[in-house]
Amino acid sequence: MKSGKKTEDEILCEFLDTFEDHHADVAGNEDSRDGVITHEEWCEYYNNVSMSVDDDAYFEAMMNSTWNLKGDRVTKKGWGGEV
Repeated sequence: MKSGKKTEDEILCEFLDTFEDHHADVAGNEDSRDGVITHEEWCEYYNNVSMSVDDDAYFEAMMNSTWNLKGDRVTKKGWGGEV
């Protein structure tokens, strides 16, 4: 992109590629890339991430901070700017 900015779609594709790239490497199958993140792909990726974190409590805090797993963070803006 000429302006140096990415569209929401470009950012989403890069995000999804993070999971699919890892799964394709582990599975040894580049054809497994389908634009859908399965439970297996999600778990494989975060299992790999967790191996680099020494403390379980820190990993839990990191996951909750990223994904709001406890549901304690209230947000008013949804994906794509919906209110």
